[in-house]
Amino acid sequence: MRVAVVVRSLKIGGMERVAVNLSEAFADAGHESHLIYFKDKKRAFTPKESVHFHHFNLDRLLNLTLIGALLAVIAKFLNGILRNSYFIYSGLLLAPIFSYKLKKLEKKYGKFDLIIMRGHGTFELIWPFRDERVVQMVESVFIRHGSWLDRLYIKCVYGGKNLAGVSSGVKERILEVLEATQVKAKFVEVVHNPIDVMLVREKAEAYTPKMDEPYILSVGRITPNKNIPFLIESYKYAKEQLHLAMPLVIVGSGHALQNVEAKIKELDLEEDVRLLGLLENPYPWIKNASLLTSTSKAEGFGMVLVEALACHTKVLSTKSLGGVKDIMVGELEEYMVDFSIEEFAKKMVEVVSQTQAFDFDKYTDPFLPNSIVQKYRELYVK
Repeated sequence: MRVAVVVRSLKIGGMERVAVNLSEAFADAGHESHLIYFKDKKRAFTPKESVHFHHFNLDRLLNLTLIGALLAVIAKFLNGILRNSYFIYSGLLLAPIFSYKLKKLEKKYGKFDLIIMRGHGTFELIWPFRDERVVQMVESVFIRHGSWLDRLYIKCVYGGKNLAGVSSGVKERILEVLEATQVKAKFVEVVHNPIDVMLVREKAEAYTPKMDEPYILSVGRITPNKNIPFLIESYKYAKEQLHLAMPLVIVGSGHALQNVEAKIKELDLEEDVRLLGLLENPYPWIKNASLLTSTSKAEGFGMVLVEALACHTKVLSTKSLGGVKDIMVGELEEYMVDFSIEEFAKKMVEVVSQTQAFDFDKYTDPFLPNSIVQKYRELYVK
């Protein structure tokens, strides 16, 4: 089978990392795998050599012609008049270029059996491109559809397309939005994200964190949705009321970082909370943590939880919307807590004190690459 995974960029991020993992999963399963990306800025990931790697610089190709450059300027001008309408013009301009580049690629390698596009940022750029071999993987439960422009977006991007959510929660959200906007997709399925457990464990041995004592960890982009101030307040309660002695380590960066720094200062936790910023390889920190926490309000899937389980690290999550419930099954359900500062604090202290053995592998097996590749084949390849 010949498959192409298409993603907008390869900057540091969960969705981008999964695109690489997926392309490698197909290659490892013996298929001809291609990874196509559009934007090279801040690229942090490169797939292994068994994956054919292609940069489709759509913007550059558009600007190579005078008419293309002029149309791009007009599109940005129109977006200034009607905010958030840029996807309309960019799709009309860039989809033909993508189609041209894809045909050239297929002329060299042969036709693809399956084309997997990952994330709204990817398929909104080329939304007029239609092909029965394409499946659009929706990564998030945050899908706007309130305004007429949002509804037009849903019609353009989802209408008549093969859609799949990365979790049952995302699928539920897609179906809600389709019903509310009266848009019909071709069909909607669920295909989880794959995790290369052995690779995660290998990266987890790359270095030893400079930390002499046990610690609690948070890993992810620092945005309002990640709800890090809630974690810090829970940590404060656990430290002062429940005698938690270990520090809190936060890995990540984002536009809500200043709010997090302010919260740490407000609660007088500068000596107890360590901000590491963005790390290209956070896995040694995950492996050596006493507990990995996730306090998100919503998660498309919750890959960092699976990665922690792969590292045999205990996890604790809020009952967020989306995909966490697909991971936290069986005995892991008791490690999901309501959005209560006190309850989350109590559970943190309880979990780091537990000493019983835990079958981590049982919870990563459903997300192993071969299982996910087989799921794609069963659903989409005739």
